[in-house]
Amino acid sequence: MKITDIKAYSIESPVTDWTYVKIETDEPGLHGWGEATLPTKPRGVLGAVGDLKKLLVGRNPLEIRKNWEICYRHSYWRGGPIVTSALSGVDVALWDIFGKVQGRSVCDLLGGAVRDRIPLYANLGLSNDPEVFRQRANEAKALGYRLVKIYPLPAIHAIEASSTMRGIVACCEAVREVMGEEGDFALDFHGRCSAAFAIQVEEAVRPTRPMWIEEPLLPEITQDLALLRAHYKTPLATGERLFTRWGFRNICEQKLADIIQPDVSNAGGISEMVRIGSLAETFGITLNPHNPNSALQGATSLHLAMHMPNTTALEHRHEHHDFMRKYCSIVPAVGADGCASAPTGPGIGVELDEEFLRKNPFTDWIPESWRNDGSVGDW
Repeated sequence: MKITDIKAYSIESPVTDWTYVKIETDEPGLHGWGEATLPTKPRGVLGAVGDLKKLLVGRNPLEIRKNWEICYRHSYWRGGPIVTSALSGVDVALWDIFGKVQGRSVCDLLGGAVRDRIPLYANLGLSNDPEVFRQRANEAKALGYRLVKIYPLPAIHAIEASSTMRGIVACCEAVREVMGEEGDFALDFHGRCSAAFAIQVEEAVRPTRPMWIEEPLLPEITQDLALLRAHYKTPLATGERLFTRWGFRNICEQKLADIIQPDVSNAGGISEMVRIGSLAETFGITLNPHNPNSALQGATSLHLAMHMPNTTALEHRHEHHDFMRKYCSIVPAVGADGCASAPTGPGIGVELDEEFLRKNPFTDWIPESWRNDGSVGDW
């Protein structure tokens, strides 16, 4: 069996651009799909997939580890979000092919599930308005979610006024009131804080008992997480903008986080997620995958979440299911208990309508963030 072609598509979605990889083989009808979404960078990822194509056409798609090593090591210029996202999409598509050949799910091929169900949490997005979060939390709770995540920080400076802090606390209080004692919520700072302000915010919101605080600092300054660890009582999460096991080595060895959050579409695919998970487990660190994009990513992450013993919850795209059903054969959904399990079909278990992808190309999505003085903030 040989790889005959590798195609990539990036489409416009209701939230961002979503990017996909399709690997075709010389076996009639046998192909694999993988997601390589890297919002705002579709042109780069599409080009990087083309660069990997020349390395893989003619090779055996079932030699997944060898193909991963070829893509990573023969590229010479390693790592980074664009190249690694392309590699991630390719790797997931290869696992999809392997599962279809074997007639088994990816979770089964990895060694099987360690649990029956995995809790899902709804990403409630960005806002500075407690009433907006109250409404969103009520909507998510009505769908069955028992855990939600919010982004309550505006575009902030390194040092902020007390009114900013009061606004953040008010958002947390509103969501805690909705979720009650039977539910929970987490905070995402989107890397917007200085170390000093991140410490101040954690202390201020601590009475609302967030389950964790995510990405308080930019990935460029992960060494400063040590300062936060000395003060935080709330579990600390990071890693959605880190790539491959080498990107997580210092985080794990220095125990700079309680939870790491690599993304299967960016960090190196299924193969590398399993390796990162084993690294984290060795140091007693939880791995809860970053998973904010389409149904294909969602299904892929569910296979991993069901398999990896140190996963406790999975982010889930709870909106825009009607849009995804236009071209995805399966859209994972939360159950009444706030949980889900992996698709049971062979491979990833999700097929995409290629004609839909062709007819709905991406448009330029530009996320902007401006501070109140007109300076440029971190989105």
